[in-house]
Amino acid sequence: MPAEDDNGIAVEAGTAELGAVLQDYIEATRRLQDTHELLQREVVRLRSELASKDRELEVRRRLAALGELAAGLAHEVRNPLGAIQLYSNLLRKECGTLEPALDLIQKIEVGIRAIDGVVQDTLALAPRHGRRAACALRAVIASARDNCRQKLEGHRVRLRVRLARPNTQVWAEADSLQRVLVNLLVNAAEASPAGGLIQVTVGTPADGEVKVCVSDEGCGLPDEALDRLFDPFFTTKESGTGLGLTIAHRLVEAYGGRLSARNRAAGGAEFSIILPAVHEQDAARETSAA
Repeated sequence: MPAEDDNGIAVEAGTAELGAVLQDYIEATRRLQDTHELLQREVVRLRSELASKDRELEVRRRLAALGELAAGLAHEVRNPLGAIQLYSNLLRKECGTLEPALDLIQKIEVGIRAIDGVVQDTLALAPRHGRRAACALRAVIASARDNCRQKLEGHRVRLRVRLARPNTQVWAEADSLQRVLVNLLVNAAEASPAGGLIQVTVGTPADGEVKVCVSDEGCGLPDEALDRLFDPFFTTKESGTGLGLTIAHRLVEAYGGRLSARNRAAGGAEFSIILPAVHEQDAARETSAA
């Protein structure tokens, strides 16, 4: 029972005020702690984002320098390669029906075609300044699927395509974009188990961009490979030049887009292509001009 005199009342009132001050102090300390933790998490996120941007910028610099070098080197290789092909054809005519010689010539020509394929891939690393046009994603994906049909059937995998809007269009070059999708679909088929599902998902255009995702149900990408995935001549396969994803990255950037990769939480890998979207009024003008 508290005292009834003035001094007792004063003590009780002072204790209540002190308790309120302490409560406010504890609450302010808790808010400061929460703010501090939030800022720490934001700093970690920004550092991670900055490191990612730095890596992306470094990849772009390396690809730009390599593209200039590759273009010059490929042109130098093409000239003697064309001469070899010409002399091979002349030799074939001279040999007539001599089977042993024709077999050797055929092997030479197989080697020539292999070298020419590498030269073509190397030239694709060179900077591109082609004109972009409005491309219907539905048609480009369908063409890529047709080109990969034999590979998909050979690995016994299924392909599912989902478009948020069937008439979605992007600014790109149809043939080159198809080449990018073919590369991603072939890689997905090779990484998928028999009976696996490959999904191509096209999102709804937002902020002037469209996101196209290609995902598989394979074992995913090794952590050490994620940072080097688009480096020239880097590959996790037993065979191959290691230029496929580098060229795909180069082509997508030529359209003003971005190509990235990650491992899915559910398993498998996912490649994301972000491309500039064609607005409906732009598509109408493009159609009228055509």
